[in-house]
Amino acid sequence: MDYMSYLYQHLDLLMYLRYHPKWYKILYYEPKYFKEFLKEAQTNLKIRPTDKLESFKNHFNLLYSLSSLIS
Repeated sequence: MDYMSYLYQHLDLLMYLRYHPKWYKILYYEPKYFKEFLKEAQTNLKIRPTDKLESFKNHFNLLYSLSSLIS
């Protein structure tokens, strides 16, 4: 897998790589650690499916609270 082309398609991951340069060195010498990089980046950027679900739940609760205030 060519991880650089993948990163240029997902700019949020590329920016994470730029702010955490230790991964440049790791991925340059050991590209097999790309999955670990993805896990860490997705956890820190909160772009995992569970994070998106949590965000949706928070938005829904906010709308529910606002509608109860109006009623």
